[in-house]
Amino acid sequence: MKGVFTSVSRGLLFIVLGVIFFLINFGILSWGFWVSVIDLWPLILILVGISLFFKKRLPFSFVILVFLIALAGFSLIFGVRSAPWDSLRYKLPHYIESGIPNSDNSMSTDAALPSGVTKAELKIDLNDALIDLGPLDPETSQNQLCRGTYTWNNIMGDQPEFGTQQEGNSMGVYLSSNMHDGKKNNLNIKNILALDLSSKVKYTLNINVGAVDGDFDFSQLEVEKLLLKTGASKFDLEFGDNGLTTEGKIDSGVSEITLVIPENAGLHVYFDGVACETNFMGSGLLLDNKEWSSPGYDQAKTKINLDISCAAGSVHLIRSGSQDIQGANLET
Repeated sequence: MKGVFTSVSRGLLFIVLGVIFFLINFGILSWGFWVSVIDLWPLILILVGISLFFKKRLPFSFVILVFLIALAGFSLIFGVRSAPWDSLRYKLPHYIESGIPNSDNSMSTDAALPSGVTKAELKIDLNDALIDLGPLDPETSQNQLCRGTYTWNNIMGDQPEFGTQQEGNSMGVYLSSNMHDGKKNNLNIKNILALDLSSKVKYTLNINVGAVDGDFDFSQLEVEKLLLKTGASKFDLEFGDNGLTTEGKIDSGVSEITLVIPENAGLHVYFDGVACETNFMGSGLLLDNKEWSSPGYDQAKTKINLDISCAAGSVHLIRSGSQDIQGANLET
């Protein structure tokens, strides 16, 4: 009987470990989850004592199994989970009192627009960030390609890199950082990028962010291609009616996505969501297999083609010009 109990407890232990790693990969738990051992280690002594009380009839695998379940429950309740795009709230005052600084650094993300440049590729590669991306004021930024700031906490990682490179009529702009994020290091770190772009060029946007809480306003920008890859995410994505065809691919984990698309634009969405809700049917889109299309797509001057993949969450579509547009920044 004891052998059967030991075998079952070992099997359950591996199942629980697998579930924990799934939750971490999808952003529901962070790697900071393991630091909670500091708080709960006395529970191991209690469980070992109970095992001795039963004359060691409780296998060690059972002790570890119960401890992992308690650890996961503690982490989900007391702040390691919060929202997947929020930083941890775990014992920050302790680190400050220990003399580890909590000051922010900030760098400019300004770039000039050289004469003759008509295209630009923007690459953003960050671990986690709050991102506000939108159009420049054309009256005050005649010769600017982009203008903004990137703010980060200086506790972990190297200096972020920002730069530009021109090749003919095309300009490349990149911002990258190997900064460890707050969730993985159990610190309350928030990286913030506020960046405005020129409406005079056509863009390819390549955005790779571990976790993002963002507002991407492309309503006055000419975006030809969008590649957005993120883990846990919550963002608004707004397009304009500019006569272009935009190709976009969004690959995310646990997501809350709001799409704001002009009524006159043709919209085609290939959607693959494991446990993700949408309001596409209620928004007038027509379904064919996993592909949704707006009526009159072929006749529309502006076409927006999106390939969306998410593990869980929601995708909410708003057709601008409808009464819902005033609620573009929704929580669905």
